Amino acid sequence: MNRSSRRQTGPFGPSRRLGFSLIELLIAMTIIGILASIAIPAYQDSVRKSKRSDGEAALLKIEALQGRYFYDNGSYTVDLTDLGYAAANNVDSPEGYYKSSVLAATAACPIASCFVLRTLPQAGQVDDGRMELTSNGLKRRDKNKDGDTSDAGEDSW
Repeated sequence: MNRSSRRQTGPFGPSRRLGFSLIELLIAMTIIGILASIAIPAYQDSVRKSKRSDGEAALLKIEALQGRYFYDNGSYTVDLTDLGYAAANNVDSPEGYYKSSVLAATAACPIASCFVLRTLPQAGQVDDGRMELTSNGLKRRDKNKDGDTSDAGEDSW
């Protein structure tokens, strides 16, 4: 039996084999892998940025409560239980991605007239860096995660 007798024929002459070759499948898988290697990190970064709003919301809520406390008492507080929270510090943000606290008073920032709020990322947000909000509205984020918020570009969330 020769080769030509094994070919299938259709109404329009010899037909091609149906399906994909192994090479075609490997090329398709390689393209999918390359696209995934680009898309997945971009997606994860986008999710991290969207979860950052949870920490921002926590800080802004505490700031508003501090303002109310100052109006009623004539000074700010370092104890979050005074603001209605169950714990004095390390309070969970609404969705639990951050823990917030009021930093201890210093000579540069006495609690009678000033406060600094700090929120620390938890779980999947650890790579995001901590955020701070001061009583004068200064918003800072430790973008390079070196332990301070004084570097260039760290003066906003």
